[in-house]
Amino acid sequence: MGRNSQRRRLARTGRKNSVSPPDLSEVSRARAAKRLRADIAAWLEVPSSGPGRSFIEGEHPSDPTMVWGILMHWLVAAREQISEEQARDAVNWVSDALGIHHDDLLYAAGLIGHPDAPNVTLNEGVEHYGEDALTFVLYMLLLSGALVATVGNGDPDWLRQFDIKT
Repeated sequence: MGRNSQRRRLARTGRKNSVSPPDLSEVSRARAAKRLRADIAAWLEVPSSGPGRSFIEGEHPSDPTMVWGILMHWLVAAREQISEEQARDAVNWVSDALGIHHDDLLYAAGLIGHPDAPNVTLNEGVEHYGEDALTFVLYMLLLSGALVATVGNGDPDWLRQFDIKT
């Protein structure tokens, strides 16, 4: 049955179309999360290369605030399911894969419950990485990928369990 036929039938019966249009913010969030998982997947194939940047580059980059929210939610939600030892393993994995000093990672690793992370506010953690907030986003992405590598058996879809539900 064509679209016009459905409209005429619904008009005759007095019923309104029960299918609501998709929430564009939800679609955009799902697209951004998919890009982040794809960047993590590509990174895990060659850990020394670091994560990709398709989520902020290209024709249709993701909204930086949305990326921030997705990563923050993934990490804070993961903290509820992982142990302190797994948080340590994630930081060690990033350090080993990319040569990043542990102290640089620890300000962001508080989000996943790393026992050695300083007790700082989110703003203090962001300020630690400098004026460019994208640096903190990068550290959140690094930790998300490290959790996939160490806890999620290398499967970026492991992060889906932490997606924001509306």
